[in-house]
Amino acid sequence: MAVLKRGGLVVYPTETAYALGCDAANDGAVKKIFAVKKRDPSKPLPLIATSKTQVSKFCRSSMFARVLADRFWPGPLTLVMPMKKKGVIAPGAADRAGEAALRVSPHPVARALAKALGRPIVSTSANRSGGGTQYRIADALADLGTLPDLVLDAGPLPPRPPSTIVRCRAGRCDILRSGPISAEMIRRALSAC
Repeated sequence: MAVLKRGGLVVYPTETAYALGCDAANDGAVKKIFAVKKRDPSKPLPLIATSKTQVSKFCRSSMFARVLADRFWPGPLTLVMPMKKKGVIAPGAADRAGEAALRVSPHPVARALAKALGRPIVSTSANRSGGGTQYRIADALADLGTLPDLVLDAGPLPPRPPSTIVRCRAGRCDILRSGPISAEMIRRALSAC
């Protein structure tokens, strides 16, 4: 997609809400998202990939992360995993430890954007930092206060909570943000490990 390749910002639908995104490897575009959202630069931006195969090109996954990905992807589960190489994803889309938060969305538009780009895209909520989750494009644009380079309007989205975020490392999984995938669902999925 030309807009993403040239560093543009796009508002697009996901399975949870409208997202603000860009090429996760483009440092200038990632910085624009922090500026538009007025987001603390110490809080890395989450990403969406088109498939588990695409994620595996960029990240190393533990056995626990692989089990959770097999069970819940595509779906509203974001996994925090170490990048295979530093510098492949822009600062701000990976943390200082070289970890990135990724999910594979079941929404066809979100997946198509990552597929067309050939790498994960930023997928942060389309709102100012601290604002409410947006399920209508007009609300997202009003909250952001600026017009992105591309708007993909899929109509009103059903209200759903943001994705569950889980970090798996050192033989354990920690839930960093609760969401549609509950702690009990995660425990059951990992019980065979």
